[in-house]
Parts: sequence; C-alpha cells; structure tokens
Amino acid sequence: MATRNNTNARLRATLAILADQDQSGDGVAPSDLMSRAVAEVPFDDKEAELLSGGVPRGFKALTTATSKLVKAGWLVKGRSGWTATEEGVRAVRAFPDADRFATAMLTGEPVPEQPLEVEHAPQSPEQLSEEAQFTPTEDPTPPDAAVDLDVTAAEDSAGDEAWLDQPQSVALSGDFDPILGEAGHWSTDTRELQLSYEADENLWRQTLQLPAGTYQYKILVNGSWDENYGRFGVRNGANHELHLLSDSAVTFRFDYSTKDITTS
Repeated sequence: MATRNNTNARLRATLAILADQDQSGDGVAPSDLMSRAVAEVPFDDKEAELLSGGVPRGFKALTTATSKLVKAGWLVKGRSGWTATEEGVRAVRAFPDADRFATAMLTGEPVPEQPLEVEHAPQSPEQLSEEAQFTPTEDPTPPDAAVDLDVTAAEDSAGDEAWLDQPQSVALSGDFDPILGEAGHWSTDTRELQLSYEADENLWRQTLQLPAGTYQYKILVNGSWDENYGRFGVRNGANHELHLLSDSAVTFRFDYSTKDITTS
C-alpha cells in the first residue's frame, strides 16, 4: 500500500476508534489513540524510519495530519482527550474507503446521513498497480477543485526538521463571542478557532471574519491551558490584543519555533 494510502487509512482508523468510544462519552488520550491506529495499519519501511528526533516518519505524519480532521469538524481535541463529533461518526460509516474518506475530509463534502452504496466491491490497494493507487478512477470533485490526497507529501518537501517540534494542535482562545457566542468565549476546543498546519510555511494558520471591535486572545497548544502563549510569545504571558476599526477578514499565523503570532 502506498504511503499516502497508509496515512489516509490511519486517519480513518483514528476516527473509527473514537466513534466506537462515542457511546461512553469519554475522550481517548492522543498517545493511546495514535498507537491503536498504527496497530491497525502498521508502518511500511519508509514510515518506520526514525527522524532525527527519534520519532518514526509515519507517526509524525499521522499526528500532524489529524489537524485536517479537526478542520473538517470531525474531531475535537479536548483537554481530557480526543472525541469524534457526530458528523465525524457519520463520516466513518459513510466513507468505508480510506481515500474516499480523505477526499471528503479535505473538500468539505457534506456527510450523507446513510452510508454510501457501493455497486461493485473495489479492489484492495494491494491488487492495484502503483499508478492505479495514485490515480483515482473517478474524481468526485468538480474539475476546478483539485484535491491533494497525499497528506504526507509536504513532509518530504519541507524537510524532516520542520516536523520534529510541531505540536498536535494549535488553537486560538479568547473573547470571540461576537462570532461564536458562548462557545467562543475563551474556549479550548471550538472547531472554528483551530489553526491548520501549513507545511510549506512551517506555520499554523486560520482566517476569521470578525466584526469591528477589540479582541483579546491567547494561543493554546494541544488543547490545554498547560501550554499557552501570550504577547511576544511569552508562555502564560499577557493577552494578545486585536483592534479592528471595521469588519475584517483576519488571518492569524502562529510560528511554534518563536511561539509568537502575526495577523494580517
């Protein structure tokens, strides 16, 4: 199975494990969750290679790729553990094929209420040629919406070092009540406030449409106040402040190497 197929399969396995926990309402610790996903889809030789920090290449790719599940609204990284959202549980049932699952995750395709019907059983990736594995036989997205299913390709282009020290999640937390109501008031797990990792820039980024006003906020790492950063990248420091004279689209960029944030 190709590396990207492996990562897609592990992402789906991650959400499937959480979906099984859904009835209990308990979160799953990230380390336990990742280990169980890897046990279901073992590393190939390339993924088992250790990066300079001693972390397997495939493990780092998976933990970073989980931010895509958060951005899709299928996963919440909370302080007590990770949980699947209701839509995430439906996505696991609706998209049994890993690459189809990844396509829906990346494109924001609505999750059907009922699982999709499959007229013919698809061939397993092992039965396909390498070219067939990398070229979908049917593109479910419009022609102008190119989708990159290779969630690990950025790792090689950005270099190993860019991935070593990145956290599992980064989020804004502050007085974002004007756009999110009570859910936006200094929350730790609001989906709209989760930043996405951009490997080409080695930065975490999110854009919000904000009404005019003054906002105070901090950066939360790994969904917890245990590691938070304020003004000038100071841990547990003073709140960042943002003053808007008019309604604006604001892009937040967080550099984990400096622990500071910029807005534009």
